[in-house]
Formats: sequence, C-alpha cells, structure tokens
Amino acid sequence: MTKRKGTKKPVDPSKLTPQYIEEQRRIRNERKERERIDREARGLFDSPEPIEEFIKRPVLQVQPSNDDKLSIKIMSYNILAQCLIRRDLYPTNGKILKWSVRSKVLLEELLWYAPDILCLQECDKIQYLHFWQAELKNSGYDSKFYRYNTKNHGLVIAFKQDWFTCKHQSYIKYDQEFEYEPYEPKLPDQRIVTNNVGFMCFLEFKPSLVEQYPYLAERNGMIIGTTHAFWHPFGTYERTRQIYILLHKFKEFKRVLTSILGNKKPIYSFFTGDLNCEPFDAPYLSMTAKPVKYDGRAKNVLGCSLSYTFSKERTLDEDEHESSSSEEEEEEEEESGEGSQETEETDPDAARLNNPSDPEPEVFTPSEEQEKMIQQLEDAHNGLDIRAVSMYSAGYAIVHPENATEFRNEPSFSNWVEKWNGMLDYILLLVPWFKDKDYSNKLDSLQSLEEYNIKLTKLLKLPTANDMGPKPNGQPRLNQYPSDHLCIMAEIQLL
Repeated sequence: MTKRKGTKKPVDPSKLTPQYIEEQRRIRNERKERERIDREARGLFDSPEPIEEFIKRPVLQVQPSNDDKLSIKIMSYNILAQCLIRRDLYPTNGKILKWSVRSKVLLEELLWYAPDILCLQECDKIQYLHFWQAELKNSGYDSKFYRYNTKNHGLVIAFKQDWFTCKHQSYIKYDQEFEYEPYEPKLPDQRIVTNNVGFMCFLEFKPSLVEQYPYLAERNGMIIGTTHAFWHPFGTYERTRQIYILLHKFKEFKRVLTSILGNKKPIYSFFTGDLNCEPFDAPYLSMTAKPVKYDGRAKNVLGCSLSYTFSKERTLDEDEHESSSSEEEEEEEEESGEGSQETEETDPDAARLNNPSDPEPEVFTPSEEQEKMIQQLEDAHNGLDIRAVSMYSAGYAIVHPENATEFRNEPSFSNWVEKWNGMLDYILLLVPWFKDKDYSNKLDSLQSLEEYNIKLTKLLKLPTANDMGPKPNGQPRLNQYPSDHLCIMAEIQLL
C-alpha cells in the first residue's frame, strides 16, 4: 500500500507514556509560539487588536521660523525592544506589552509627530526586517539598521526619501581598538566588553530639495548619528569612555567625507540617542561642559564605578532576558498580578567581589590608580576639539520653565518606569570646540546656535511627574505611552 503524502508515521503504542505525550505537547506548543512570534513580527496577527490611544503632546514654539529656510524635525526614540520585555520587569503594564498592540501604537505615534529624520534605539532585528522597514517605506522614509552581531536589537536611522539620499555610513563598535593621532591623549583601558554600538549616516540633499532651497547648494548635507550607550548602574566609567569614542569616530567620519566630497563646504552634524546618563553625569558633561573637570558628584560616581568588579560569569548580552512566554501565559500573569519589577541589574557575586551597593554615593575617595584613570579620561576628552550642544538644554527653559531642571536646563525625565525616572535621551548638535572657549559653566543660547547655521524653532513637550498620574504608572501603559522611554523631537532650521 502506497503511503499518502503528509500521513504521519504511526507511533509504537508502547511509547505512548504520559511523559512522551507531555513532551510532544511541549514541542508542539513551542513550535506554535515561534510561528506566532514570526507572524506578528511580519504584522500578521491571529486576532487583530484595535489601535489604542496614546497621549499626544504639544510641539512648543521656541522662536519664529524663517519662511525661506528648510525646517527639519529630528526625533530620537528608545522604543523598548520586544525581546527585552519580561513580565517580572513590567508586572502591572497589561496588554500593551504585546507586540500586536504596541506595534500599532508606536507606528501611530511616529506618524502623528511626523519627524523628517527618525532615530530609534532598541529596535528588534526581526521587527525591523518584517515590520518597521516596510511600514517606514510606506510612510515615505528610507531607513538603515545596525546592531552588534550577537544582539537581537539595534539602531535605526530613517529619513524622508523625497529629501535625502544616504550614500555613506560609519559604524561604531565601542569594544574595538582605534587609532589615535600622535597629539591625542589616550583613553584609559576598557574594563568590560559591552557589545554596544552606534552608527552615522551622511544624508545628501536631493536635487529637488536644493531647487526648492537654493542656498543648500552651499552645504554638503547632514551627518546624523545615533547610539545606545552601555547600561549598568555602575557603568558610568564605560559610558564616559564610549562618549569619547563616539566623538572621535564622528571626527574621523567627517574628515573622510570632506576628502570624498573634495570641498570644504559645511556639513550639519547631529547625534541622538539613549546615552543612559543624566545631565549631571560625567558622560554628558564630557560632551557639553568643556573643558570638563570631574569633581563633586560626577567624580564620586566615576570613582565608584571604577571600584565595581564585574563578575566573569556576567552575561553581557541583554538579549538573554528575552521573554519566551506565550500570550496565554502573559494573560494569566496579568490576571494574577504576579511578578516583581527589577530596574537594576544584580550581580549574584557582589558580596564575594566586595562591590559597592550604591552607584551614586555622596562621598567617595578614589584610590591612587582610580585617580589616575579619572585624570586620564578627563585629559582625553579635553584633548578632543569637538563638543555637543543639547537642543533641549538650549531651548526648553524658554517654553516650559517649570520642567527645566537646574542641570543645564534639561527636562526632568525621558525614561519613566515603576521604580525610577530620569533624563537619558538627547538630540545633540556637534560643533568644533576651540580650547580657549570655556563652556564648563556656560549654556548655549539660541543666538549662539546661529553661529553654526542652526536655528532651533520647536521642541516636543515632555511631561512632569504630576502629568504621569497615580501609581502604578510605569510605562509602557495603555492609552498613555507605548515605550518606557518618551520620544523627544526638535525642529531646527538649516541656515
């Protein structure tokens, strides 16, 4: 008898034990779960979810714009990688954690604010390939994706395809060695491999845009970069090193572009991203408050981070936290409310390694070796003739003074989870720094930006703590925000 195609081979009845049956069910359920995740990544959902609402924030007018100049809206957004979501980290957040729900809200939010240039962090590779790439293209954007090769998530730079062409890119791997110029002070050594990256795109103006704004013919285009800096409560030292590498690689990329283009026309230069540091921390100050001097709080945190010993068994790749829960299991957890939120990475060997418990001590006395490394880090940053100007620092106090903090006028937070909030995300203009100019205690004014052919005209408003409502209010949350970060956006005019 000929066996029909697709007919299962009969199983020996003696093998049909309860254990065998249970194992086959487990294998089948895992296969179905993998298939479901793959379908959802491609935008195919078994039961289409309605598009939920999100809080729409106003875009605040900083100063009037010029009618004859090109206005560009630049957005930075950590969209929370789906592969990093675990129910114990987000125990009260409900169904917004499902990609079938969250993907639609994220897309609706991006289309509502309609940036001309969009920089995303924590974008899952599978979601980019099967969802974001097509959706962005359908919405008028070209896009580029970059990730560390073992991570499931990475970075996206998207831009209006009618305005820009991207012919050149540059990639930053913070763990790789790079060459210094003979006159440049060297960084102190890296203490841990982080697997973090950044990248940059050179965007040329399309002829149709130059025809509309003829003065752009005297400009070469724009460099747009984005990054997601190392996250660990005691990671300030590594983040400060990474900021130096970011600026150094930008300088190198700009030098190469000038050679390729064969002229010295100016290039507008912006860097965005989740820097995982606040405005009073060494990484931020190293960019914006030059010449930087590590003292007080910044030095205490730096020294404390140098005293922390990372366990050799520590898994560096965040993707190990990838959730494997099925939707049925997620719904059960929603109903039971089980799980406890973790906002800090814990090291099971902390006691054995004699590690500090507070990453931000009020007082810390560094050892002689730590003092030397801190000074070396300071010298390296002050030896680099580039600095950064934060768009929110320059303009937010004008439009929302009650939410402009004492820390260089930055807003109070861009990241809001159940147990922590703070400002981690930035849109930065990169400009030359002449070492006779002191910005250590000086903020850039709107007028000073125009020296760099930039006019800041609008900023997307960020909420205050009171705006976040009663607890539990950790994000993401239905009808509020679809990520644990808030998108930020600046409208600037190219002069």
